[in-house]
Parts: sequence; structure tokens; C-alpha cells
Amino acid sequence: MMSEPKKKLPNKKVISSAKFEAKEQFTKSALENLKTENKRLVNSLKKSGEIKESKRK
Repeated sequence: MMSEPKKKLPNKKVISSAKFEAKEQFTKSALENLKTENKRLVNSLKKSGEIKESKRK
């Protein structure tokens, strides 16, 4: 009976790096989504008169 050759697995540094990249990408995406949602909510509240637009200097 012939044994099948073992698959070569990536080293831990490559795996950790990929996990970090995925987390970082998710975090950036989530942050952008929150910023967009915040702007949309603020604009909606301004239009309805719930909050008054403040003038920035």
C-alpha cells in the first residue's frame, strides 16, 4: 500500500499575516460603513428638523 504524499502547509507566519490582513480589511470596511451610516442619519435628522445645522468656523 503506497502512502500519499503529505500536502505542504503554509508556515505560521503566512497564516498569521493572512488572518491579520483579513481582520484589518474587515475593520476598515466596517469603519467606512459606520461613517456612511452616520452621515446618512445626521442628514436625515437635519431634514426632519430634529437637529439644527451648526456652523463651523
